[in-house]
Amino acid sequence: MAIMHNTSIILVERSIRKRGKVTYALVTDGLSERVLVRKLKQGDEQAFAHLVKLYETRVYNMAYRITGSREDAEDITQETFLGIHSGMTRFKGASKLSTWIYRIAMNHCLEHTRRHRPEMLPLQDDVIHSPSSNDPQLSAEQACTSDAIQRALLGLSYEHRQVVVLHELQELTYSEIADSLGIPIGTVKSRLFNAMRRLKDLLTDFASDGE
Repeated sequence: MAIMHNTSIILVERSIRKRGKVTYALVTDGLSERVLVRKLKQGDEQAFAHLVKLYETRVYNMAYRITGSREDAEDITQETFLGIHSGMTRFKGASKLSTWIYRIAMNHCLEHTRRHRPEMLPLQDDVIHSPSSNDPQLSAEQACTSDAIQRALLGLSYEHRQVVVLHELQELTYSEIADSLGIPIGTVKSRLFNAMRRLKDLLTDFASDGE
């Protein structure tokens, strides 16, 4: 995974400092969600640091795939965790914690799209994962594939892009996506079917252009 700038964590920590001393020791990775939520509601900053460790990269990757901009993805990630930190008491446990986090992140992505037109954003040179091989040719091929996927994603409507990113890249279930987006499962399935068909056409066009 490519190393991200620490802008989001730094600003979150600055916000936390206003409420008390920050400690950086992380709680155990085996902490159950129920215990984690309880600690978060109690204002345990170690628990919050653990939450950031668990979800920052996932939220960033999702935001990057939605917006096509690393800078915007960092801003969305920062805003998401600031929102989680200030609004944890509003989490009622009706859905999984991860689903709630994705819902907050998607809301910030939606706010972003209302200010910009993602389809017109230039694709960043950065990729969100590091090549898995030291072979320069293979690395170049992986980078081209990642670029093609990102360009195709930006060719989808925002609603279609959402379900593809959540299902195919974040590996959420239909039910989790429905909870995250506040739509029926049937709508998730319909959007995903149409989105994947459109995505296939776009990727075929990119492949043809490269020949």
